[in-house]
Amino acid sequence: GTNLGQLLIELTPAEDRLLNASEVIDLIRNSIGEKAKMAESISYEMLSGAPTGPDITVKLISEDNESLYAASEMVKDELRKFEAVQDIADSSSTGQRELHLTLREGASSTGLSLADIARQVRGAVYGLDAHVFAKGNEEVDIKVKMGESIRQNIGALEQLWVTTQGGESVPLVEIVNISEQRGHTTIQRLDRNRIVTVTAETIEGVSPESISSQLPFAEWEKLMPGVTFLKGGRQEQQSEAFASLPVGFGAACLMIYLILAWLFGSYFQPFVVMLGIPFALIGVIWGHYIAGVSLSFLSMIGFVALCGVVVNDSLILVEFFNERKKSGLSLKEALLSAGAARLRPIFLTTITTVLGLTPLMLEQSMQAKFLIPMALAISFGLISATVLILLLLPALLVIGNDIVIFAKFLWSADNETQL
Repeated sequence: GTNLGQLLIELTPAEDRLLNASEVIDLIRNSIGEKAKMAESISYEMLSGAPTGPDITVKLISEDNESLYAASEMVKDELRKFEAVQDIADSSSTGQRELHLTLREGASSTGLSLADIARQVRGAVYGLDAHVFAKGNEEVDIKVKMGESIRQNIGALEQLWVTTQGGESVPLVEIVNISEQRGHTTIQRLDRNRIVTVTAETIEGVSPESISSQLPFAEWEKLMPGVTFLKGGRQEQQSEAFASLPVGFGAACLMIYLILAWLFGSYFQPFVVMLGIPFALIGVIWGHYIAGVSLSFLSMIGFVALCGVVVNDSLILVEFFNERKKSGLSLKEALLSAGAARLRPIFLTTITTVLGLTPLMLEQSMQAKFLIPMALAISFGLISATVLILLLLPALLVIGNDIVIFAKFLWSADNETQL
């Protein structure tokens, strides 16, 4: 059968070493080198408190075993085209060698079924329980079987004779075809269909999602119509998580708009204030790029949380602008006054928030690594949104005022009305 070896390595705490777990695995992989080809498969797995699993997982589902194995090889060949992909394997590991018997044409005339033949062959190879007798306080089983040669030589097995229901003996090879195949150590099923899982890992610094998005699932299904190809593991979990994220983001934006509309007494100004939210996405992307961290689900959660923080900067400026307008200042004078008076509070709000999250972004412990993407999204998104809001929000207020004046001019020919 197949031999299995397992090696467990316990690393020192992350704070006390210079290499992370992925770099240690890369060193082990490089040290093995060409010797890895001597093994059927080699896999590396990091054990931690967080959910773990292969970087790339593809599920293959089919009722036809031959199509399933052919599709598995096709997927693995496609993954081998990527230089950043390694440790490619599948769950269809082969087991011990087996002999498969299939009835020949005309074998039914002997009155023997495949089960009858298999029973006689098994009795010849493994033996039959002929009798049980008592020896002292123990029962001894008497098993009758043929000699060692039939278990060590396939040719000897082909010379075996089987007995029909009429008592006649016929050569085994005349009524069955004998073929040698590999068995399976495990058989996995999903909804009663056979399933094979192809897994792979990516090198450090390469996003598994970027590789998974390039896999030609539609083309595979055209080439293998009887096989269903599905994303699994990490990609499946992220798809399910991201499916519910737009609902939460939309609900957050709706609540922000309702609160701002009630505060300003206007249906237009909340839209101007909320225009700072898309600009925050620029900082989110650049922040992850500078830090060398991949965008993840926690990054998107941080962006949703950032929506409420970004609105604070716009809210401070627009509220002060409205007060200056009510005091009788013109549009231009109100904007200049609001910008000069609110510049320091806006910057202080941003700086204190970013400084508060800086220790988390610089933390190297394993527990902090899962929260770092969220902290990066909030910090860098807030920085970019603050700068762009101070530059663009006054211009947006002027543009909005011109739009309102033009609309009212068309409606009432009164071009003196302002926002």
